[in-house]
Amino acid sequence: MSPDEIINIREQLFQLERRIKPLEWDSSRNQINEFKKLELGKLQAEHLSLSKKLQELQEERKKGEQKE
Repeated sequence: MSPDEIINIREQLFQLERRIKPLEWDSSRNQINEFKKLELGKLQAEHLSLSKKLQELQEERKKGEQKE
């Protein structure tokens, strides 16, 4: 896998974290409405899937480096 893909996924994760943190903060203080709760759930699911994809790409890259 190309380093560009890994960098792109890391950037997406960073942007998601920036959107998730304020929603988590509001949620922990019970200052969140239903729409934002749903948005938080979607963002967390997207973050989880991107994290898994990044981990898989990094493992593939390590395996490729070890073979060489």
